[in-house]
Amino acid sequence: MESTVPITKKRLVSLDQLRGYAIFGMLLVNSKELFSLEYIQISHHRDFFTYADTIAPLFMFVVGIGMRLSWLRRSEQVGVSAARVSMFKRFGLMTLIAFAIYTGWLWDALMDIGLAGMIAIPLIDKKPRTRILAAFGLVALYQALCLFTFYGPWIMREVQLEENSMPLLIRLIPLHGELFKVAINGGPFGPLSWCMMLLFGTVVYDWIALGNERHLLLSCLGWGLGLCVAGYLLSMEWSGLKSAWPISAYYMTAPFPLWATGLCLLQLLIFYLFCDRLHVKIPTFAAVGMNPLFIYIAQSLVLDVAEGFEIPHVPVVLGIAGFVLFYGLFAVVAVGMQRKNIMIKI
Repeated sequence: MESTVPITKKRLVSLDQLRGYAIFGMLLVNSKELFSLEYIQISHHRDFFTYADTIAPLFMFVVGIGMRLSWLRRSEQVGVSAARVSMFKRFGLMTLIAFAIYTGWLWDALMDIGLAGMIAIPLIDKKPRTRILAAFGLVALYQALCLFTFYGPWIMREVQLEENSMPLLIRLIPLHGELFKVAINGGPFGPLSWCMMLLFGTVVYDWIALGNERHLLLSCLGWGLGLCVAGYLLSMEWSGLKSAWPISAYYMTAPFPLWATGLCLLQLLIFYLFCDRLHVKIPTFAAVGMNPLFIYIAQSLVLDVAEGFEIPHVPVVLGIAGFVLFYGLFAVVAVGMQRKNIMIKI
């Protein structure tokens, strides 16, 4: 068990801004087709890392920061056991919502957050060092599954699993046909890798709670650069040892969680320097960051409806203007909810 960690009363502007930025990025990436903004950097790619691939890890990272704070508050109020049960219910409900939303392509952001959260719950009260080691251990476990079992060729799209070709252990799993229908974001075992960003988010909360700005900045910089370098080195071909591994969210092999987690730490560092040091704030970001789940579900419903209409290709300028209006509508709703202190959580 950990030593006591204080519940910080100082609210970092950078965290609110970072959460809002993640929402902005999500809306941009998810609506790109609606506004004919289908450029490589705002699209996910199977073989390399793009701007679009920074958004889901950042969500997971921010969820980890909030998860740690929530744990400290709840465990102090209702006790460890009750707080743990409450967290299982919360992330379990998130997983059920994902089942309802992601019909036909289960393994998207909300599903990965829900499952990664449940994996992290037994670790949430452990020391930062233990959580960091667990993050690396979970990535190593996922990588081993990809290297030494059928899972690797399946998630890399080298083979297609049919009912009669699935291993017996997989056929014994309820709903295995649905679970192994689409190989994206690491598939059903992908949350093992996604958990790295979440667990590092929980550790970052502890750094913040220490109240030592120098320690926070140096830790974010050191770990951020170190993880990016490690992810890049793992992606390279090692002559005689391994082939190149793409830094791709499609596969979630080791280079991606390392690289993406490093970028999350560096992004937090940048937001901290601009928002908390230079007092620069982007309007609406704090408001949209207050209700991320509501905005996520709302934009999913809007985009699902839009898919039913044939939308013609539009010039870039009109596409950008359309997205600004699209984001503006959500921002107006978010600001209204903020003023009325309405926060929708599960």
